[in-house]
Amino acid sequence: MWKGKLPREIFEIGQEGYVSAGEVTYPEGIEVIDCELGTSPLGMSERLCRLLKEGKTCNLCDYPEPEPNDLKVGIVKAHSSWKISPEEVLVGGGSIGVLVSLFRVLLRPGSVMLGVSPQFTDVPLQALYNGASYESINLEAPRYSIDKNRILEALDRKPEVLYIDRPNNPTGQVLSLDDLAELARAAMKTGTWVIADEAYGDFLPDEESAAVLDFPNLVICRSFSKGLGVAGIRVGFAVCRDRELAALYRKIQPPFVIGTLDACIALEVLKDGKALDAVRDYVKKAKSKVLELVSQKQGWSVADTDQRVPIFLLSQEAGNIVKRLADVGIACAPGSGYFNLDDRSARLRVPSPDKLEAFLERLNIIGDIP
Repeated sequence: MWKGKLPREIFEIGQEGYVSAGEVTYPEGIEVIDCELGTSPLGMSERLCRLLKEGKTCNLCDYPEPEPNDLKVGIVKAHSSWKISPEEVLVGGGSIGVLVSLFRVLLRPGSVMLGVSPQFTDVPLQALYNGASYESINLEAPRYSIDKNRILEALDRKPEVLYIDRPNNPTGQVLSLDDLAELARAAMKTGTWVIADEAYGDFLPDEESAAVLDFPNLVICRSFSKGLGVAGIRVGFAVCRDRELAALYRKIQPPFVIGTLDACIALEVLKDGKALDAVRDYVKKAKSKVLELVSQKQGWSVADTDQRVPIFLLSQEAGNIVKRLADVGIACAPGSGYFNLDDRSARLRVPSPDKLEAFLERLNIIGDIP
């Protein structure tokens, strides 16, 4: 049997600290309520559905632009309060694709990425796969509050990259702009790049985005997968004010990374402000109801979270909350998918409007499950 040469040590990276829930099963004959992946609870907008139904034409025979300029201009127009230019927009295959390309430039074997834990697991894993080390500031249960001062102290180690997911995934809490500005300012002195991952940023108003901050060492990554409701097109972008980093990014970026149709859909979605307003309004109302119910359950706690962000971290004192949720037909993201968590915790996204009442009813009966 063929056994090619592979860096088999990467199979071990990131496994320490993970406790798997195992394969969960759901009751037969019950519709599973999906609260797992961080997609928009309202789905695709009506405007986009009409566009696809009408079959808007675009030339799929030729290769797409290496960097779709119309899309970059559309991003600048859609986010006018950021006061950026198309040259400061870097595009990629989803926000994770942007991050992977950035790390090809910024991280080498021996480099250090600093972060908090728990946070979006795939990013520190990409750093580890590049041969860098990941040093995390472990947040304290049950609130898992992000403490700016602890991060400032850790910057004395002079890491190459400070990674902050803002809003944080899995908790949904949002580090203030003032705190982020202070971190970016301190990181200038230590030669540290600050990556603000705003995959869930569309649930907040533009004036609260890190993109309004003008620091050369601050890079902001954004996604079309969450508030904009088009995870299937795999488009992401970054705002980068450092010309040299932007030039290096463009050198190592794979060619034709965004397809012609994907760019066309992304540009159309940017024009639909009403759809984004609707999803923001629904998330606030739905999350308020969910948090009110959870606060009445003994033995449960919710980490610090922003009511405007659709995800939150639910924990219990003992036992496997992932399986308890599965027992009532609720799908979640297991805590074991994050560093320094186990399946006493689960990340949930507010469900779609047609499933909200059923979701609340099922949460309410979990305490009666032996």
